Amino acid sequence: MKIRKYEGANEKDAMLKVKEELGKEALIVSVKNIKPRGFYKLFKKPYVEVTAALDDHSVLDDGDREPNFLRKRQIQKTFQPSEQEERDGESEAKAYLEKFKSLMDKIPDESRRDRAEKQEVESNHEVVNASVIKVVYEQLIDHEVREEIVNQLTAGISELNSDDQEDFTDVIAVVYKRIIKLLSDHATINKDKKNTVFFVGPTGVGKTTTIAKIASFFTLNMGKDVALITSDTYRIAAVEQLRTYANILNIPIKVVYSKEELTEAVDDFKDKDLVLIDTAGRSHKNVEHQNELKGLLNAVDEKEVYLVLSVATGYKDLMNITSVYDTMTDYKIIFTKLDETTSYGNVLNVKLATGAKLSYVTFGQNVPDDISDINPHEIARQVLGGNE
Repeated sequence: MKIRKYEGANEKDAMLKVKEELGKEALIVSVKNIKPRGFYKLFKKPYVEVTAALDDHSVLDDGDREPNFLRKRQIQKTFQPSEQEERDGESEAKAYLEKFKSLMDKIPDESRRDRAEKQEVESNHEVVNASVIKVVYEQLIDHEVREEIVNQLTAGISELNSDDQEDFTDVIAVVYKRIIKLLSDHATINKDKKNTVFFVGPTGVGKTTTIAKIASFFTLNMGKDVALITSDTYRIAAVEQLRTYANILNIPIKVVYSKEELTEAVDDFKDKDLVLIDTAGRSHKNVEHQNELKGLLNAVDEKEVYLVLSVATGYKDLMNITSVYDTMTDYKIIFTKLDETTSYGNVLNVKLATGAKLSYVTFGQNVPDDISDINPHEIARQVLGGNE
């Protein structure tokens, strides 16, 4: 473990030095405001000292990183999908065939014997295809993809007229490609224009931490001028948490208690590139809170709204939650806590049920690392067992 100290005129300057030398893997141990004392105060201005730690294994040369580092970045990769990941889903699936070997192992032995013993018997092709489709079907159901969506993804596959040895590959490729298409309509915060962005959603899904990650990314990585507003005055801890991040990033923050104060705060920050607004997480069954939130949303004309949901929440509850926000505003969806579940089916379920665009996903508590744009290819591989 390497522990180092960095000085800067403010928190932001010191954090940039940490990132430049240690990278995103660094753990911030402490942030101190230092005021020189005695004789030195005549010659040295106050400064910020950041103590950062880094595991020795995290500073290996590129191409020689340990498997745990690769696994940590498996979902994240970059904030923007690469051109390779945007290519045709069918060829992408075949390129990742090795990752789907666990599915192949689930095909019944009798079907494999049928394939080995096949001598131009058309019915055997149907037996093999049916067995493969059954395995894929069960894999999707196991990931809690809704049955009607599974039927949609596998529709017509039994009629594939392919070479016998390509049955498994072709079935996976077709389903994979269909999942990519279903998730292709996604969008995130526009980096090239000024934005005022609301974050809404039930309590406990990680809104405040998600906002901190996005604020850090746009401040440190994109060099944008960011401001924070919070109306989550029901939880003092939430206000203090966001204020702590604001101090570390050296960006302004305002706490508002009414829609009038919100309007005033947004106007005060009109020169900022990005204004992120945290709202209180309350039960979607609370009508009073719904009306309160509607008032806040209606107080700002030009805005984007992101509904933050935990992928680990049950489908029925997710539908109840989204139905409430459907009556308030248009929204994009952020899924959190991907690291807390092995079932990604709700990503597909909610996307098709709401028609809303997907945006970011989060997969841990590390700020700002554990967030990325949603990667349709990663979701497809997960629900098909490609990363098992």
